[in-house]
Amino acid sequence: MEILKLGETAKKMHVGPERAREILEKRVVPGIKKSSSTRETYYVPRIMFDYAKTMLGLEKDKEFKKLETDDGISGRFANRNGPRVISFSNLKGGVGKTSIAANFAYNLALLNKRVLLVDMDSQANSSRYFANRYFVGESIKNLFDRMSRREHVGYEEIKEKIVPIAFDNATIDLLPSELSLGRIVELSRSVFTLPHKKLSDILKLVKEDYDFIVIDTPPSTGLSLHMSLYASDLVSIVTDAEDFSVNGLNELYLEIKELAEETDHDVKVDSVFINKVKKSNIHSVYIEAIAEMAVNEGIENLYTIKESTRFKESQNLHIPLIEYKKELEKKLMIAESMLEYAIEKAVEA
Repeated sequence: MEILKLGETAKKMHVGPERAREILEKRVVPGIKKSSSTRETYYVPRIMFDYAKTMLGLEKDKEFKKLETDDGISGRFANRNGPRVISFSNLKGGVGKTSIAANFAYNLALLNKRVLLVDMDSQANSSRYFANRYFVGESIKNLFDRMSRREHVGYEEIKEKIVPIAFDNATIDLLPSELSLGRIVELSRSVFTLPHKKLSDILKLVKEDYDFIVIDTPPSTGLSLHMSLYASDLVSIVTDAEDFSVNGLNELYLEIKELAEETDHDVKVDSVFINKVKKSNIHSVYIEAIAEMAVNEGIENLYTIKESTRFKESQNLHIPLIEYKKELEKKLMIAESMLEYAIEKAVEA
């Protein structure tokens, strides 16, 4: 991935370094700022530079010279077609679904999108990925609990549970989970006539505050998954190149189809991420099988991510891959497919 530093970015924009710094500071061009005790350094992946040109409606690089950096510039990055909801799913745990969902959400925020990450997995890994704490009694579980007791759940009650998580380069909102979520959700089957609609009902009340809502679903079938799929416009399937995962991918795809038939809500499987890929013959075989399934099902986006310990490192540090200050180039190589997918969805929206 080509990465431009401040001087190179200034040259691309046909402006001086100070003007380029102002443009990056105001996020007219989304970039990555790395701060130390002595200086601040800016990096702009070329694909993010091109993204900014597209969103700002610029045909030539030199048009940056005339660009105003007023407060209204952020409006040019807003969704034209309203908020979109994307679920990340797999019926098997341990494939890296949470890492990819959380980093994808952060990448959207890095692109000047307003993002809400919703944790629908009672293991609450997404909640702890970016926030080094537990949310007992302060999570989405409490909203479902109130609904099941016929108590009012409105905009203010939902916003009380949403936690802003600020990083050096972007901020996302988090609607966290906790261990008792699964039990409360399943109990709602006996309370509501159409329980699969309840997450959608919650998100509708805050949807207009966001450009994207990203849902991390549980690695199993059940009402939490059905709620998430029903609330979504798109689904991204995360898998790895192992036999059990490939079989689970097929089962998940069938479940998505069945839910669509039962509820008349047609959620599109939009992408597949194959994670933890190694250079081996067996992985090549499984990747080919997944690619064939994707083509047959009309899934347009297929990404592979090499096996790496850096996901685990970033999770331990409670920061996104790209915020991790060391070895930015290597982090961007791992995050490249998630960034490409985020840019595609951001431009479409």
